[in-house]
Amino acid sequence: MSNENSIRIARQADHTVITLQGVMDQELSGNLVPLISKVAPPIVFDLRQVSYITAAGSRVILGYYQSFGVKPVLRNANPSIIELLDLTGTLNYVSLAEDEPTMTAN
Repeated sequence: MSNENSIRIARQADHTVITLQGVMDQELSGNLVPLISKVAPPIVFDLRQVSYITAAGSRVILGYYQSFGVKPVLRNANPSIIELLDLTGTLNYVSLAEDEPTMTAN
């Protein structure tokens, strides 16, 4: 199935990029939590291939902030994802990056 959920982790010199694919729902979020709980900040979530995020996905992003006290960076989030994160209040606990090849400081 081409719409299968997947998670890729790429460690860069000064940050880690988590590339997600599919729907960030209960299943993907459940698989993501044990992986990101071991990843020290800074972290970038690349959401280019994520079509939709549920409340479960929003909780994972918020949980990362609560665990480390550092805002994760969201890259390539579509407008519906940003809207959901705004509605849930999670948008206050993330940094939005434009389509940049490297991470920048706040």
